[in-house]
Amino acid sequence: MPEPTDPFHAGERLAPTRRPPPKKPPAPPRKPPRKPRRPGLGGTLARFFVFGLYRLAFFGVIVLIVAGGIAFFVFSSGLPSVETLKTYEPPLESRVYANNFQLVSDLGSQHRIYVPYNQIPPMVAQAFISAEDRLFWVEPGINPFSIIRAGLTDISRIGSGHRPLGASTITEQVVKNMLLDNHITFATKIKEAILAMRVSSVMTKKQVLTLYLNEIYLGNNSYGIAAAAQTYFDKPLSQLDLAQAASLAALPKAPSGYDPFLHPQDALARRNFVISRILADGDITQAQANAATAEPLLPRAGAEPLSVPDAGYFADAVRAELTQRFGQDTVNQGGLIVHTSLSPHLQEAAVTALRNGLERYDRIYGGWHGLVAHVTDPDLSTNWATDLAKQTNPQGMRHGWQLAIVLTAGTDTGIIGYIDPADGSPQTGTLTRAANRWARPLLHGHPAGPLNAVSQVLHPGDVIMVSLHQGTPALEQIPNVQGGLISMDPQTGRVLAMVGGWSHDVSPYNRVIQAQRQPGSSVKPLVYLTAMEQGIQPDAPVLDAPFVQQMSNGTTYRPGNYEANFQGPVPIFHALEQSLNLATLHLAREIGLSNIATNFQNFGIVDQMPLYYPSAIGAIDTTLWKMATAYAALDEYGRQVTPTLIDSVTNPQGQVLYQAASQNCDNCNNGDPAQPPIIGYSGAQLADPDSVFQIITMMKGVALRGTGTPAVVGIPQPVAGKTGTTNNFNDAWFLGFTPGVLTGCWVGYDTPVSLGDNQTGGNVCGPIWNEYMKTALAGQPDLDFAAPPGMTLNQVPEPDGTMVTEAFKPGQTPGAQSQDSLLGGQNSLTTSNSPSPPGGTPANQIGATPPATSPTNIDKSLGGLY
Repeated sequence: MPEPTDPFHAGERLAPTRRPPPKKPPAPPRKPPRKPRRPGLGGTLARFFVFGLYRLAFFGVIVLIVAGGIAFFVFSSGLPSVETLKTYEPPLESRVYANNFQLVSDLGSQHRIYVPYNQIPPMVAQAFISAEDRLFWVEPGINPFSIIRAGLTDISRIGSGHRPLGASTITEQVVKNMLLDNHITFATKIKEAILAMRVSSVMTKKQVLTLYLNEIYLGNNSYGIAAAAQTYFDKPLSQLDLAQAASLAALPKAPSGYDPFLHPQDALARRNFVISRILADGDITQAQANAATAEPLLPRAGAEPLSVPDAGYFADAVRAELTQRFGQDTVNQGGLIVHTSLSPHLQEAAVTALRNGLERYDRIYGGWHGLVAHVTDPDLSTNWATDLAKQTNPQGMRHGWQLAIVLTAGTDTGIIGYIDPADGSPQTGTLTRAANRWARPLLHGHPAGPLNAVSQVLHPGDVIMVSLHQGTPALEQIPNVQGGLISMDPQTGRVLAMVGGWSHDVSPYNRVIQAQRQPGSSVKPLVYLTAMEQGIQPDAPVLDAPFVQQMSNGTTYRPGNYEANFQGPVPIFHALEQSLNLATLHLAREIGLSNIATNFQNFGIVDQMPLYYPSAIGAIDTTLWKMATAYAALDEYGRQVTPTLIDSVTNPQGQVLYQAASQNCDNCNNGDPAQPPIIGYSGAQLADPDSVFQIITMMKGVALRGTGTPAVVGIPQPVAGKTGTTNNFNDAWFLGFTPGVLTGCWVGYDTPVSLGDNQTGGNVCGPIWNEYMKTALAGQPDLDFAAPPGMTLNQVPEPDGTMVTEAFKPGQTPGAQSQDSLLGGQNSLTTSNSPSPPGGTPANQIGATPPATSPTNIDKSLGGLY
């Protein structure tokens, strides 16, 4: 609209005209307010119900809070402190190692190897986390969602007889295993949750995981991941691959149910499930998961190949010493690292030699006693393989033996069935009478005539042991006779090998240490040493003639020689070589029983020697261990030697708890590099070296010309030794040594009975000693025993005129102590300073003519034979 213009003021703009605002329309008239409606009965009830629910919920929350507080107070009171977990040291078995660091045995009830967190492979740790507790790193010790899920499931199962569902986190499992017990109830689950939260507040996740992975039981007596890696895969933990780590992580859910040895298919399925969980957690790629899933299970038991075979007797002796030093709890749970002197190579040789010797004896004197079991089966010819598969191998079977079952037995042959060890196929073979003539039938426990027919000893259905030699079977049996062998380094006393019987599995009784037996003539070197200490020469004559002594009980002691003859005057060295009892007793009367007793006791073969003459020829009780200890002192020229099994003991932190006495060097710190070190060993001097060297030289004659010749056949090194045979041939001994190795052997029955006529120490133990020492001395130089300063070696005659070498002290001359000074004759060289036992024969009657008729009550059963 154009702006208005004023005609009187043309060209000027005019202000716009103001219009009044439009008038508002009048408001409509207001309606009068409506009267409120009165609520009906239904609405009143609804409002009351809602209000009641609010109030109920409010009070319910209050009740729950109060009840929860009361429950927390009730269940938390009396709970163990979690502080102990911060310094917890798991029970670790002690481990015993040989001198080449090969495992000998584990000592303890739980096989566990502790691994600190920084040595746990991350993949192994992740495998367990994925399998057991995926929220481990972020949860507060418990998983509320899992608890709710498990609770709902458990409520639905009430009355069904099922165990409550676990829903345990790794932290809860630590609490359950280490602070509570394994009984799952609602009460224990509440306690478990309370403790788990407390643990999470005082310990780091790494500490909790370390405890868990070292404490968790994974089957086959394996506690912790390192022990399980060894048990199932024969590997250290650091060498496990992904599939193997997953196999271990599969075990906590059910160690026996997922045992890969017993249930390989279930174990494989569970392992692959764990691998899929690791993949889902993003810790491996799909390619890694595929490769691990495709890997075979291949469990491989690691306990047996790791340990020294047939070392049970040695391990038991080590355990006994450790228990005495540290207590049983420390031995079983303290994780001691024990290094020993055992040589696996020599231990194997010792076991083989002893078993071969016992078998040789058993085939001569044992007869057939090798029946393992008998099967009664009408269809034996058809079912024999099934029947044989049900049989269990007896303890003590040698390597290379196996079970077989007799199918037919005739006169000259018998047919047996066995399983081919190469391919597991059933096979049959023929036993011939000609090849098994040793298996004679028994009558009252003794062989009764020759084997005239195979059917005399074998019958269809008999389960027996056989060995296969180029496919030909031969009968085998475990001998009833027993034995022991010990070998040591005489300089240090370190025991290199010890076998206490045929098999530790058959009998853990250690016949080296525990068996108290009469040593017979093996004690004679100490009798002759006593004479050498009194200045008697090795070639001095001693009377080999009847010896009669009245005993304190009124009987007459009149022993004899093994050969039942008398040689008259003989040189002392010859009396020892041929182990002449009568000459030894005449010599004992000359030098005095009390002086002999001093040497017996100082050298450790007895604590207290009875002062009666049978003691001088071995009618005392001692052990092979003690006899070897005495001979070691002889090998060391009279220096006391203490046998040791243990070199050192350390705890898991590396602290040395025990160290065996070591060698000493008096001039190693004198600052003179040009002077070679002089190495010495501790031990009291029990006898003068000159006298001991004379005995060593005489004992070399025992091995070369005397009763010990079977022991040294084919051994080039000089050997000093002595046989021992007790009355009635109950015990056979041979102990011998070179400058570097000492070995002792004993053979006999646990209940003393005769080994048989002429079964002497040389014949029975000599070959065993020989077989072992050929291994022990292999590659060793032919070193002879060094003569002490001033000692001379001179030729002297045997009774038959043969010239032999004996040792003489400074001032001694061969032949100086002649027949005019006959030991045991009327003109004796020396007179005993010790009185005869009560009722003993006066010294001036020694060598007198024996009575024409034997007196009554003569006791010929005391002392050694040979």
